[in-house]
Amino acid sequence: MKPQITTRVATTALAVALTASMSMAQTPATPKPTQFPVGAPPKVKVGQTYTAETYDSWEMLCVKTEKGPEPCEIGQLVLDAKSNPISDIRVFPLQPGSQVIAGATMVIPLGVQLSDGLIFGVDKKKGKQYPYAFCNNIGCIARIGFTAIELQNMRTGKEGKLQFTMANNPQNPIVLAFSLKGFAKAYAALNKKIIADRKSLKKKKKK
Repeated sequence: MKPQITTRVATTALAVALTASMSMAQTPATPKPTQFPVGAPPKVKVGQTYTAETYDSWEMLCVKTEKGPEPCEIGQLVLDAKSNPISDIRVFPLQPGSQVIAGATMVIPLGVQLSDGLIFGVDKKKGKQYPYAFCNNIGCIARIGFTAIELQNMRTGKEGKLQFTMANNPQNPIVLAFSLKGFAKAYAALNKKIIADRKSLKKKKKK
């Protein structure tokens, strides 16, 4: 008996709510706009990552801080043919003064053949092989350093290509392509922000 009573009460409540909504719509006096808030984007809490800007296939991702400049990088969530997320790519400038001027972290699904590493290339250019740095519950992460020429290839290229093998099927490598559209603009914007943040910090120190 109780389930029937509960269902009847719920149905009655829904009917009352619908009747109230309909009567409001039919009331000659127009409801006040303040009764229907348009909503707002969720507030980003300190320590959370959020999308600051979007540049075609790339996003500028920043971590919210309480004070001072926010650390940012550009990234792209790579999907497979069925629109399932299969890789997460993040790119960021490195400190000047070395052969490698930019770095990247690329997350590959768990279960990869670790000894084969990750092969990364741009368009039809021959790719390079990189070791996996570590694996966690998210996936296996490879760290990649870009020289000036390789970074330029990213800026002018059409697509990047990741190649890796799964431990249960090492004879059939998986090739995953992702768009480089918007990469040049995103990287330039990120570099500009980092330079501006450094200048701002220097001014504060002088004061």
